[in-house]
Amino acid sequence: MERLLKLALNKFDEVPATLKDSAGAAVSEFKVNLASIYHHYYLDTHGCVPPDPDPAHFEPVRFLAATDDFRFLGSGLGIGTMARRNRSSELGSAFCRMFLHDHLGITYFEHVERVLNKSASGPLNGFRLERTVSGDIPDYLCASSPELVFLAEAKGSYQSINFKNKEFEKWRKQFTRIIVKDPSGEERPVKGYIVATRWATEDGPSSVSSTLLAEDPVTAGRRPLSHEEALPLGRQIVSRHYATIADKLDQPVLAAALSSGSIIPPELRLRAVVWEILLGPMQGRRFVGGYFCPPGTDLTIREQDDKFFFGPAHPFRLGRERGTFFGLEESIFRALVQAARSAQRLPQIPPLQEIVPFHSAVSILRDGSILAPVGLLAASNRFVEY
Repeated sequence: MERLLKLALNKFDEVPATLKDSAGAAVSEFKVNLASIYHHYYLDTHGCVPPDPDPAHFEPVRFLAATDDFRFLGSGLGIGTMARRNRSSELGSAFCRMFLHDHLGITYFEHVERVLNKSASGPLNGFRLERTVSGDIPDYLCASSPELVFLAEAKGSYQSINFKNKEFEKWRKQFTRIIVKDPSGEERPVKGYIVATRWATEDGPSSVSSTLLAEDPVTAGRRPLSHEEALPLGRQIVSRHYATIADKLDQPVLAAALSSGSIIPPELRLRAVVWEILLGPMQGRRFVGGYFCPPGTDLTIREQDDKFFFGPAHPFRLGRERGTFFGLEESIFRALVQAARSAQRLPQIPPLQEIVPFHSAVSILRDGSILAPVGLLAASNRFVEY
Protein backbone atom coordinates (compact mmCIF):
# COMPACT_ATOMS: atom_id res chain seq x y z
CA MET A 1 0.00 0.00 0.00
CA GLU A 2 2.45 2.61 -1.22
CA ARG A 3 2.33 5.45 -3.73
CA LEU A 4 4.98 7.75 -5.18
CA LEU A 5 5.00 11.47 -4.42
CA LYS A 6 7.20 14.15 -5.98
CA LEU A 7 9.31 16.20 -3.54
CA ALA A 8 10.50 19.82 -3.44
CA LEU A 9 12.46 21.33 -0.53
CA ASN A 10 13.29 24.99 0.11
CA LYS A 11 15.59 26.68 2.66
CA PHE A 12 16.62 23.45 4.32
CA ASP A 13 20.08 23.80 5.85
CA GLU A 14 20.52 20.07 5.38
CA VAL A 15 18.53 17.53 3.39
CA PRO A 16 16.92 14.95 5.73
CA ALA A 17 18.91 11.71 5.65
CA THR A 18 15.89 9.69 4.56
CA LEU A 19 15.45 11.91 1.50
CA LYS A 20 19.04 11.97 0.19
CA ASP A 21 20.16 10.25 -2.97
CA SER A 22 23.52 8.51 -3.33
CA ALA A 23 25.19 11.87 -4.07
CA GLY A 24 23.74 13.53 -0.96
CA ALA A 25 21.23 15.67 -2.86
CA ALA A 26 17.47 15.64 -2.25
CA VAL A 27 15.58 12.91 -4.08
CA SER A 28 13.00 13.99 -6.64
CA GLU A 29 10.32 11.59 -5.38
CA PHE A 30 9.64 9.30 -2.42
CA LYS A 31 7.16 6.62 -1.35
CA VAL A 32 4.30 7.18 1.08
CA ASN A 33 2.66 4.36 3.02
CA LEU A 34 -1.13 4.62 2.82
CA ALA A 35 -1.73 2.86 6.16
CA SER A 36 0.60 5.38 7.81
CA ILE A 37 -1.26 8.28 6.16
CA TYR A 38 -4.54 6.94 7.58
CA HIS A 39 -2.91 6.56 11.02
CA HIS A 40 -1.89 10.23 11.06
CA TYR A 41 -5.30 11.24 9.68
CA TYR A 42 -7.08 9.33 12.45
CA LEU A 43 -4.90 10.81 15.22
CA ASP A 44 -5.36 14.31 13.83
CA THR A 45 -9.00 14.41 12.79
CA HIS A 46 -11.27 12.08 14.75
CA GLY A 47 -12.09 11.43 18.38
CA CYS A 48 -12.61 8.00 19.89
CA VAL A 49 -14.26 6.31 16.91
CA PRO A 50 -13.10 6.77 13.31
CA PRO A 51 -15.69 6.97 10.48
CA ASP A 52 -14.46 3.61 9.18
CA PRO A 53 -11.81 1.83 11.23
CA ASP A 54 -10.27 -0.12 8.35
CA PRO A 55 -7.40 1.82 6.72
CA ALA A 56 -8.17 0.00 3.47
CA HIS A 57 -11.53 1.81 3.48
CA PHE A 58 -9.98 5.24 4.02
CA GLU A 59 -11.97 7.29 1.50
CA PRO A 60 -9.01 8.96 -0.26
CA VAL A 61 -7.46 5.50 -0.79
CA ARG A 62 -10.62 4.18 -2.41
CA PHE A 63 -10.58 7.07 -4.86
CA LEU A 64 -6.98 6.65 -5.98
CA ALA A 65 -6.24 5.75 -9.59
CA ALA A 66 -4.54 2.42 -10.29
CA THR A 67 -1.16 4.05 -10.86
CA ASP A 68 2.22 4.01 -9.11
CA ASP A 69 1.89 7.69 -8.20
CA PHE A 70 -0.61 9.30 -5.82
CA ARG A 71 -3.36 10.36 -8.24
CA PHE A 72 -7.09 10.76 -7.64
CA LEU A 73 -9.78 9.42 -9.95
CA GLY A 74 -11.82 12.04 -11.79
CA SER A 75 -11.43 15.57 -10.50
CA GLY A 76 -10.64 14.57 -6.91
CA LEU A 77 -12.53 14.05 -3.65
CA GLY A 78 -15.90 15.81 -3.64
CA ILE A 79 -18.16 17.10 -6.39
CA GLY A 80 -18.21 20.71 -5.19
CA THR A 81 -15.51 23.28 -4.49
CA MET A 82 -16.21 23.42 -0.75
CA ALA A 83 -16.15 19.63 -0.34
CA ARG A 84 -12.89 19.32 -2.28
CA ARG A 85 -11.35 22.15 -0.27
CA ASN A 86 -12.27 20.67 3.13
CA ARG A 87 -11.12 17.14 2.27
CA SER A 88 -7.97 18.49 0.66
CA SER A 89 -7.16 20.38 3.86
CA GLU A 90 -7.73 17.31 6.09
CA LEU A 91 -5.58 15.11 3.87
CA GLY A 92 -2.91 17.82 3.64
CA SER A 93 -2.68 17.79 7.45
CA ALA A 94 -2.14 14.01 7.45
CA PHE A 95 0.61 14.31 4.83
CA CYS A 96 2.24 17.12 6.83
CA ARG A 97 2.32 14.99 9.98
CA MET A 98 3.59 12.00 8.02
CA PHE A 99 6.43 14.03 6.45
CA LEU A 100 7.51 15.61 9.73
CA HIS A 101 7.32 12.25 11.53
CA ASP A 102 9.04 10.07 8.93
CA HIS A 103 11.72 12.45 7.70
CA LEU A 104 12.36 15.11 10.36
CA GLY A 105 11.92 13.05 13.51
CA ILE A 106 8.97 15.11 14.79
CA THR A 107 6.81 12.73 16.81
CA TYR A 108 4.43 14.76 19.01
CA PHE A 109 1.70 17.16 17.85
CA GLU A 110 -0.76 19.58 19.42
CA HIS A 111 -3.19 21.84 17.55
CA VAL A 112 -2.24 25.50 18.05
CA GLU A 113 -5.89 26.54 18.38
CA ARG A 114 -6.22 24.40 21.54
CA VAL A 115 -3.50 26.33 23.41
CA LEU A 116 -3.60 29.76 21.73
CA ASN A 117 -3.90 32.79 24.06
CA LYS A 118 -4.18 30.60 27.16
CA SER A 119 -2.89 32.05 30.42
CA ALA A 120 0.72 31.47 31.47
CA SER A 121 -0.58 29.19 34.23
CA GLY A 122 -2.51 27.19 31.64
CA PRO A 123 -1.60 24.27 29.37
CA LEU A 124 1.98 25.21 28.37
CA ASN A 125 3.94 25.29 31.65
CA GLY A 126 4.37 29.05 31.80
CA PHE A 127 4.83 29.55 28.06
CA ARG A 128 2.21 31.39 26.03
CA LEU A 129 1.27 31.46 22.33
CA GLU A 130 -0.27 34.72 21.17
CA ARG A 131 -1.78 35.89 17.89
CA THR A 132 -0.38 39.32 17.06
CA VAL A 133 -2.76 40.31 14.23
CA SER A 134 -5.87 38.82 12.65
CA GLY A 135 -5.52 36.15 10.00
CA ASP A 136 -4.49 32.53 9.70
CA ILE A 137 -1.70 31.15 11.88
CA PRO A 138 0.24 27.84 11.86
CA ASP A 139 -1.66 24.62 12.60
CA TYR A 140 0.65 22.75 14.98
CA LEU A 141 2.90 23.16 17.96
CA CYS A 142 5.05 20.03 17.79
CA ALA A 143 8.21 18.40 19.12
CA SER A 144 10.76 15.77 18.18
CA SER A 145 11.63 15.47 21.89
CA PRO A 146 10.85 17.62 24.95
CA GLU A 147 13.99 19.68 24.22
CA LEU A 148 13.19 20.44 20.54
CA VAL A 149 10.01 22.41 19.77
CA PHE A 150 8.63 23.52 16.40
CA LEU A 151 5.65 25.12 14.68
CA ALA A 152 4.13 23.67 11.51
CA GLU A 153 1.60 24.67 8.87
CA ALA A 154 -0.16 22.07 6.69
CA LYS A 155 -1.76 22.70 3.30
CA GLY A 156 -3.43 20.60 0.61
CA SER A 157 -4.37 21.94 -2.80
CA TYR A 158 -5.49 20.91 -6.28
CA GLN A 159 -4.06 24.15 -7.68
CA SER A 160 -0.52 24.69 -8.89
CA ILE A 161 1.75 25.77 -6.03
CA ASN A 162 5.46 26.56 -5.84
CA PHE A 163 7.81 28.42 -3.54
CA LYS A 164 7.54 31.65 -5.57
CA ASN A 165 3.78 32.03 -5.99
CA LYS A 166 1.38 34.13 -3.92
CA GLU A 167 -0.08 31.19 -2.03
CA PHE A 168 3.24 30.19 -0.50
CA GLU A 169 3.94 33.81 0.44
CA LYS A 170 0.58 33.93 2.26
CA TRP A 171 1.50 30.79 4.19
CA ARG A 172 4.86 32.28 5.21
CA LYS A 173 3.06 35.31 6.65
CA GLN A 174 1.14 33.03 9.01
CA PHE A 175 4.35 32.62 11.02
CA THR A 176 4.56 36.43 11.46
CA ARG A 177 1.14 36.51 13.15
CA ILE A 178 2.08 34.35 16.12
CA ILE A 179 4.63 34.78 18.89
CA VAL A 180 5.90 32.39 21.54
CA LYS A 181 6.55 33.95 24.96
CA ASP A 182 8.65 32.24 27.62
CA PRO A 183 7.66 32.33 31.33
CA SER A 184 9.37 35.72 31.73
CA GLY A 185 7.26 37.19 28.91
CA GLU A 186 10.11 37.43 26.39
CA GLU A 187 9.35 36.61 22.75
CA ARG A 188 11.37 33.61 21.58
CA PRO A 189 11.85 32.46 17.96
CA VAL A 190 10.67 28.93 17.11
CA LYS A 191 11.71 27.05 14.01
CA GLY A 192 8.76 26.13 11.83
CA TYR A 193 7.83 24.15 8.74
CA ILE A 194 5.38 24.68 5.92
CA VAL A 195 4.36 21.38 4.34
CA ALA A 196 2.05 21.76 1.34
CA THR A 197 0.85 18.95 -0.93
CA ARG A 198 -0.50 19.48 -4.42
CA TRP A 199 -2.84 16.69 -5.61
CA ALA A 200 -2.82 15.28 -9.13
CA THR A 201 -6.09 14.02 -10.63
CA GLU A 202 -7.10 11.76 -13.49
CA ASP A 203 -8.95 14.64 -15.18
CA GLY A 204 -5.94 16.94 -14.87
CA PRO A 205 -2.87 17.06 -17.09
CA SER A 206 -0.95 13.78 -17.10
CA SER A 207 2.27 15.80 -16.78
CA VAL A 208 1.19 17.01 -13.31
CA SER A 209 2.15 14.76 -10.38
CA SER A 210 1.15 14.96 -6.74
CA THR A 211 3.98 16.88 -5.06
CA LEU A 212 4.94 17.64 -1.48
CA LEU A 213 6.68 20.99 -0.94
CA ALA A 214 8.37 21.77 2.38
CA GLU A 215 10.03 24.94 3.76
CA ASP A 216 11.17 26.07 7.21
CA PRO A 217 10.41 29.64 8.38
CA VAL A 218 10.68 30.86 12.00
CA THR A 219 8.58 33.08 14.28
CA ALA A 220 9.63 36.45 15.68
CA GLY A 221 12.01 36.76 18.64
CA ARG A 222 15.64 37.50 19.40
CA ARG A 223 16.98 34.57 21.40
CA PRO A 224 16.24 30.96 20.39
CA LEU A 225 15.26 28.56 23.13
CA SER A 226 18.06 26.37 24.42
CA HIS A 227 17.31 22.70 24.98
CA GLU A 228 17.02 23.30 28.72
CA GLU A 229 14.74 26.33 28.28
CA ALA A 230 12.48 24.46 25.83
CA LEU A 231 12.05 21.47 28.15
CA PRO A 232 8.96 22.71 30.10
CA LEU A 233 7.18 23.59 26.84
CA GLY A 234 8.22 20.38 25.08
CA ARG A 235 7.03 18.25 27.97
CA GLN A 236 3.58 19.78 27.71
CA ILE A 237 3.43 19.12 23.97
CA VAL A 238 4.33 15.47 24.58
CA SER A 239 1.81 15.23 27.41
CA ARG A 240 -1.03 16.72 25.38
CA HIS A 241 -0.17 14.53 22.39
CA TYR A 242 -0.59 11.44 24.56
CA ALA A 243 -3.77 12.85 26.13
CA THR A 244 -5.37 12.62 22.68
CA ILE A 245 -4.25 8.99 22.35
CA ALA A 246 -5.46 8.15 25.87
CA ASP A 247 -8.88 9.52 24.97
CA LYS A 248 -9.00 7.23 21.93
CA LEU A 249 -8.05 4.31 24.20
CA ASP A 250 -11.11 5.01 26.37
CA GLN A 251 -8.90 6.11 29.28
CA PRO A 252 -10.60 9.38 30.28
CA VAL A 253 -8.84 9.70 33.66
CA LEU A 254 -5.40 9.43 32.07
CA ALA A 255 -6.41 11.76 29.21
CA ALA A 256 -7.66 14.41 31.64
CA ALA A 257 -4.55 14.16 33.81
CA LEU A 258 -2.19 14.49 30.85
CA SER A 259 -4.02 17.43 29.29
CA SER A 260 -4.66 19.40 32.50
CA GLY A 261 -1.61 18.59 34.61
CA SER A 262 -3.72 16.95 37.31
CA ILE A 263 -2.25 14.16 39.43
CA ILE A 264 -3.85 10.70 39.51
CA PRO A 265 -3.96 9.56 43.17
CA PRO A 266 -2.31 6.21 43.93
CA GLU A 267 -5.55 4.61 45.12
CA LEU A 268 -7.17 5.19 41.71
CA ARG A 269 -6.07 2.28 39.55
CA LEU A 270 -6.39 2.27 35.76
CA ARG A 271 -7.54 -0.98 34.14
CA ALA A 272 -6.68 -1.94 30.57
CA VAL A 273 -6.46 -4.94 28.26
CA VAL A 274 -3.02 -5.93 26.97
CA TRP A 275 -2.62 -7.39 23.48
CA GLU A 276 0.30 -9.15 21.78
CA ILE A 277 1.35 -9.19 18.15
CA LEU A 278 1.10 -12.79 16.93
CA LEU A 279 3.72 -12.97 14.19
CA GLY A 280 6.51 -11.21 12.37
CA PRO A 281 9.64 -9.45 13.66
CA MET A 282 7.62 -7.72 16.42
CA GLN A 283 5.98 -10.94 17.63
CA GLY A 284 5.17 -10.79 21.33
CA ARG A 285 5.31 -6.98 21.55
CA ARG A 286 2.60 -5.84 23.95
CA PHE A 287 0.11 -3.01 23.45
CA VAL A 288 -2.71 -1.55 25.52
CA GLY A 289 -5.78 -1.04 23.39
CA GLY A 290 -8.96 -2.37 21.82
CA TYR A 291 -10.65 -2.85 18.50
CA PHE A 292 -13.23 -1.14 16.29
CA CYS A 293 -15.75 -2.84 14.04
CA PRO A 294 -17.74 -1.32 11.19
CA PRO A 295 -21.31 -0.39 12.23
CA GLY A 296 -23.65 -3.36 12.34
CA THR A 297 -20.90 -5.98 12.55
CA ASP A 298 -19.07 -7.76 15.33
CA LEU A 299 -16.44 -10.45 15.84
CA THR A 300 -16.38 -13.90 17.41
CA ILE A 301 -14.04 -14.45 20.37
CA ARG A 302 -12.14 -17.67 20.97
CA GLU A 303 -10.24 -18.28 24.21
CA GLN A 304 -7.05 -20.34 24.13
CA ASP A 305 -3.95 -20.41 26.38
CA ASP A 306 -5.20 -17.47 28.52
CA LYS A 307 -5.66 -15.30 25.43
CA PHE A 308 -8.59 -14.14 23.34
CA PHE A 309 -8.42 -14.49 19.55
CA PHE A 310 -10.81 -12.57 17.31
CA GLY A 311 -12.38 -13.75 14.08
CA PRO A 312 -15.31 -12.97 11.78
CA ALA A 313 -18.86 -13.50 13.00
CA HIS A 314 -19.53 -15.68 9.94
CA PRO A 315 -16.35 -17.76 9.48
CA PHE A 316 -17.65 -19.58 6.37
CA ARG A 317 -18.34 -16.34 4.51
CA LEU A 318 -15.52 -14.78 2.52
CA GLY A 319 -15.11 -11.06 2.01
CA ARG A 320 -16.56 -10.24 5.43
CA GLU A 321 -15.73 -7.11 7.40
CA ARG A 322 -12.84 -7.33 9.84
CA GLY A 323 -12.05 -5.38 12.97
CA THR A 324 -9.19 -2.90 13.38
CA PHE A 325 -7.00 -2.67 16.46
CA PHE A 326 -5.76 0.62 17.90
CA GLY A 327 -3.36 0.67 20.83
CA LEU A 328 -0.28 2.06 22.55
CA GLU A 329 2.90 0.14 23.34
CA GLU A 330 2.63 -1.09 26.93
CA SER A 331 5.91 0.28 28.33
CA ILE A 332 5.00 3.75 27.03
CA PHE A 333 1.48 3.46 28.46
CA ARG A 334 2.95 2.41 31.81
CA ALA A 335 5.40 5.35 31.77
CA LEU A 336 2.56 7.77 31.05
CA VAL A 337 0.53 6.47 34.01
CA GLN A 338 3.56 6.76 36.29
CA ALA A 339 4.18 10.30 35.07
CA ALA A 340 0.52 11.24 35.64
CA ARG A 341 0.89 10.08 39.27
CA SER A 342 3.94 12.30 39.85
CA ALA A 343 4.04 15.95 40.84
CA GLN A 344 7.25 16.23 38.81
CA ARG A 345 5.18 15.59 35.67
CA LEU A 346 6.22 14.09 32.41
CA PRO A 347 9.78 12.74 32.38
CA GLN A 348 11.44 11.66 29.17
CA ILE A 349 9.14 9.17 27.42
CA PRO A 350 11.45 7.17 25.15
CA PRO A 351 10.05 6.91 21.61
CA LEU A 352 9.64 3.50 20.06
CA GLN A 353 12.87 2.80 18.21
CA GLU A 354 12.60 -0.66 16.67
CA ILE A 355 9.70 -0.42 14.26
CA VAL A 356 10.06 -3.24 11.74
CA PRO A 357 7.44 -3.23 8.92
CA PHE A 358 5.88 -6.66 8.48
CA HIS A 359 2.42 -6.10 6.98
CA SER A 360 1.06 -3.49 4.57
CA ALA A 361 -2.04 -2.87 6.72
CA VAL A 362 -0.06 -2.28 9.94
CA SER A 363 1.15 1.17 10.96
CA ILE A 364 3.28 1.75 14.08
CA LEU A 365 4.52 5.25 14.90
CA ARG A 366 7.41 6.34 17.13
CA ASP A 367 4.97 7.53 19.78
CA GLY A 368 4.11 3.83 20.27
CA SER A 369 0.63 3.94 18.75
CA ILE A 370 -0.40 1.12 16.44
CA LEU A 371 -3.15 0.62 13.87
CA ALA A 372 -3.54 -2.95 12.61
CA PRO A 373 -6.05 -5.67 11.61
CA VAL A 374 -7.32 -7.16 14.88
CA GLY A 375 -6.63 -10.70 13.62
CA LEU A 376 -2.90 -10.05 13.89
CA LEU A 377 -3.11 -9.66 17.68
CA ALA A 378 -4.44 -11.60 20.67
CA ALA A 379 -5.78 -10.10 23.88
CA SER A 380 -5.12 -11.15 27.47
CA ASN A 381 -8.17 -12.77 29.07
CA ARG A 382 -7.86 -10.56 32.15
CA PHE A 383 -7.47 -6.85 32.89
CA VAL A 384 -4.14 -5.39 33.92
CA GLU A 385 -4.07 -2.63 36.54
CA TYR A 386 -1.61 0.30 36.33
